[in-house]
Amino acid sequence: MADFHVFADPEDLSQAAARLFVELSHKALGLRGRFTVALSGGSTPKRLFEILANGRHRGAIPWDRTYIFWGDDRVVEPGHEWSNFKLAYDSLLAHVPVPEENILRIKGELGTEAAADEMRRDLINVFGDQEVPRFDLAIQGMGADGHTASLFPGTDALNATGWVTTVTDPPANPKVDRVTLTFPVLNAARVALFLAAGAGKRTIISEIMNDPTAPERYPAAKVEAEQIIWYVDEAAFGPEF
Repeated sequence: MADFHVFADPEDLSQAAARLFVELSHKALGLRGRFTVALSGGSTPKRLFEILANGRHRGAIPWDRTYIFWGDDRVVEPGHEWSNFKLAYDSLLAHVPVPEENILRIKGELGTEAAADEMRRDLINVFGDQEVPRFDLAIQGMGADGHTASLFPGTDALNATGWVTTVTDPPANPKVDRVTLTFPVLNAARVALFLAAGAGKRTIISEIMNDPTAPERYPAAKVEAEQIIWYVDEAAFGPEF
């Protein structure tokens, strides 16, 4: 069952997410000797990344033993404005001492299929001893249609059984091909942390909380990680709740 936490505004939400990031990094380091995380794109994670790159959080994370993946990305060059990698790099990774070899980005410049194949190889190299990769933390967003990563309602990607799948001609803006982790991987995560802010998310969040049929409509509600945590602001939660 998902655990919902409500914060006054996106800043409080992001500060809390940064504290949780640090906490989980130390827990993972103590138990497994490394911290594996899948990042997401979007405006709310961007503020989280900025917080992690500065002040006490920057020095509190074992960056040398942290492995950075992405839940999905668009098939574009790494410096493109649509790139989730670029967002995380500019906001976080350029400012912290994470080894370059520990940054496993989706290589969109290779093209859709080749980028997916490369991502599979990276997952095998890091999680090769596991039947399904188990991220210590998968940071998730949710779109206005209820999608998460690049798992959009009504698309074939929802039924993918491998670790990685391609999404061509997605029902999204920008309408550019994607590469994404699949439900088997997201569901294997030890913690899936959803970040959602703004009144535009209110209706879907209400349905996810109260309607058992929500997973039939919203991919974000289909994630079944070991622990599912939602950090939402008051605008997204709504006064009626």
